[in-house]
Amino acid sequence: MSKRTTTPTRNQVAVWAERKRDFLMISAFGMWATILGLSPVVLFRALS
Repeated sequence: MSKRTTTPTRNQVAVWAERKRDFLMISAFGMWATILGLSPVVLFRALS
């Protein structure tokens, strides 16, 4: 028996790219939420 290697189809590549895009978008949103949420606290602590 021979092993067949399958190359990723166009749909599999599109699904992977969509997951990567979703992860990057959520990470960027989380980063901005953290920065905007912590900046008043850090500023308050620095001034007091």
